[in-house]
Amino acid sequence: MQEIEKKSSDTARAAWLYYIEEMTQSDVAKKLGVSRSTVIRLLQRARQSGLVTISLGVPQETFEVERDLEKLYGLKTVRIVPEADDSIAQRRWLGQVAAVTLQEMARPNSIMAVSWGRTLRAMADSLHGDVTVPGMQTVALIGGLHNADRGTNPYEVAEIVGQFFKAPARALYAPVYVRNTETAAGLISDPGLAEALDMARRASLVVFSVGSLSEQATMLRLGYVNATEKEFLENKGAVADIACRWIDGDGAPVDLPPTIHPIGLSMGDLRNIPQRLMVAGGTSKHQAILAGLRGGYATHLITDEGSAAMLLAEARKGI
Repeated sequence: MQEIEKKSSDTARAAWLYYIEEMTQSDVAKKLGVSRSTVIRLLQRARQSGLVTISLGVPQETFEVERDLEKLYGLKTVRIVPEADDSIAQRRWLGQVAAVTLQEMARPNSIMAVSWGRTLRAMADSLHGDVTVPGMQTVALIGGLHNADRGTNPYEVAEIVGQFFKAPARALYAPVYVRNTETAAGLISDPGLAEALDMARRASLVVFSVGSLSEQATMLRLGYVNATEKEFLENKGAVADIACRWIDGDGAPVDLPPTIHPIGLSMGDLRNIPQRLMVAGGTSKHQAILAGLRGGYATHLITDEGSAAMLLAEARKGI
């Protein structure tokens, strides 16, 4: 009898610390003086016994839209977050769901390629807890930006993700792009950079966002794409960029200005990575998200309600 009571007490205490006080499983284990695996069993028992019940405030139609988008766009998973009143909150909500999804997708002895931007920085900042994925490595998807917003540089984002998973991060020690073909060829032939690019190509999972050609887009706002280059890209039909590679409304790569030579994976390289998580939302990115899906660059999508409604409407036009 005493043994049963002790188990019930430990179960309740573990559940309280984890769900109410929001402690990590490792912290709960330290508090109770047990192993983390014991804490996992206690939490499972709490759910199975009915001690802990979880209710969702998510409307059923949200799940239905997710399933519809998976079928219509050939995606493995879709996750929809509420539509926020401002872009900062939108990025935070997208980042929170992306952080959880990334943990679900991470695998031992694998390579995870990580892109950049404010949405992915929000994802990186939402990675909490004590997680180790044995043998996993992370690598930046593109070269660096000397003028990036604080904390959004490709290597910084990859490094934060790598530190969370205890997976060493590899940088592409080069600019995101250079101005002429000779410099690009010289950089790509460097053994260290070539090795990092090869590592990115061998990734089994990549996480990225999409950018637009609006004046608010990071590449334009920070001066990496000037007015002449913007006009060139628009004349080519570009509506979006993925890791500094521009695509048209159907997702096909477009010719780049002669002054932009990206250092990073090509769109073909990206599409060869088995698991491809795209995280993007907001009205300003509607065209970009649609183009990314039409081009087949994503296998998994995290977006907001407004973007999901747009995607659903666009897909049903052809039915």
